[in-house]
Amino acid sequence: MRIEHLVYSAAIAVIIGMVYSRYTGRDPSWIIVISAFAPDIDTLFGSLYSWSGVAITLNGHLVQHGDFHSIVALGTYALLMGMFLVPLGIRLWEGMLFAGIGFGAHLFEDALVYKVSYALFWPFSDQKYGIGLFNYSRDFYGIADTQVLIIGLVLLGGAVVLRKSLDRDWLSWRMECPERVLR
Repeated sequence: MRIEHLVYSAAIAVIIGMVYSRYTGRDPSWIIVISAFAPDIDTLFGSLYSWSGVAITLNGHLVQHGDFHSIVALGTYALLMGMFLVPLGIRLWEGMLFAGIGFGAHLFEDALVYKVSYALFWPFSDQKYGIGLFNYSRDFYGIADTQVLIIGLVLLGGAVVLRKSLDRDWLSWRMECPERVLR
């Protein structure tokens, strides 16, 4: 679901960036798009194990896909990402907010697609939650679900049109003319 996460998180980032920049003059919504891929970092641990034999365990079992799909991982990631972004000029709470939104968007998107998703409230509960609005299958060249992707593209297009109509300067490439002309 990587392409779908990119499209849906971009739609969310466009809208949240619009609202946030209207009040603060800043738009760090790119953090949302990057953070939407963070929960799947657990797939790298599985790949590391199969490639090198190095096992990384969490709570006594081998880390596998889905282990970082929880609100505890969301909070931990948001805090770490917020601290990482401070030297780049982003306030701690802004970094945490936008990183948390991106991470949370990933969890919500997975829950929408899968009937039984992940243990979102681990370590408090092992109960797996999901909504399962779609019968997900990678039928678009083996990389995405066509129905989920089309809906995401429509949402992204709508978000872009809405933002551009409300914020005419957004995505404008204006060239400032210098006061004096070079001879």
